[in-house]
Amino acid sequence: MRVESPFVDCTDLIGDRARLLEHSHQNGYLFFPGLLPIEPVLALRQQVLRVAEHHELLAPDTDPDAGIRREGVFICEQDRSEAFRNFYIDVQKLRLFHELPHHKHIVRVLEVLFGDSVFIHPRHICHVIFPGEHQYTTPPHQDFSPVRGSQETWTVWTPLGDCDAELGGLAIARGSNRHGLLEDGGVRSWELIEEDSTEWAWNPFKCGDVVMFHSLTIHRGRDNMTEDRIRLATSARYQSVNEPVDEDALTVHLGCAKWEEVYSEWETDDPLKYYWNAIDMDVQPAYHRRWRETANR
Repeated sequence: MRVESPFVDCTDLIGDRARLLEHSHQNGYLFFPGLLPIEPVLALRQQVLRVAEHHELLAPDTDPDAGIRREGVFICEQDRSEAFRNFYIDVQKLRLFHELPHHKHIVRVLEVLFGDSVFIHPRHICHVIFPGEHQYTTPPHQDFSPVRGSQETWTVWTPLGDCDAELGGLAIARGSNRHGLLEDGGVRSWELIEEDSTEWAWNPFKCGDVVMFHSLTIHRGRDNMTEDRIRLATSARYQSVNEPVDEDALTVHLGCAKWEEVYSEWETDDPLKYYWNAIDMDVQPAYHRRWRETANR
């Protein structure tokens, strides 16, 4: 039987690096209820749902803000269908989708945690989880395998709106970061997790809540058990500017588009465009390309 416990509220640790480091090392995560103001989060939710409405993913004659999926419609990242790709490209074009991860409340916490200036990866993820088809729910994994670069990279997961028990959300294997880097395939198949004794941290989320976790922390999605509601959330990655970054982290998520397409309707002089080019960093050749080149020698 899975052991579950609620996330520990880390609000009182903000500004205290020693306590942030201690909690993050012992638990692998930091949870901050209400860290973000709800207005920009709800604004982004509305924009994503307007994109979904445009792509005929929402039930007709319903309030788009309710996020009710059209009957018989199911898309997900894993199927890479044309319907998903077209929808996802339009989400990536939303300026607020790329602006929200730069919010000062998030950056402030990570500046204290890192004891350094923060680099925000531009490769942001929008999680769009339809009900049903639970075989596509994200299985347990560590983020370092797909992200690479520095192991001291952190993910910030933000629900777009309230996320109750039926909608599911994100669960974290408390303290799993202390196992070190594991073979990702083994994690996904549960071979490296003692399921009966693993303590999974989870609780319902309110709009504005934020959970942050280390790249070696094992985490998983929870099934969307609703009848017709879509779960929306975002993930963004952060690290010290003095740590190496994999060049793939500077691309659009899933390679679904080029930045020129993402920026096609933005203002010409928008400061968010290609902001990373002005930062002096140790950008490493993409890990997966380096692996293929080594294997072919």
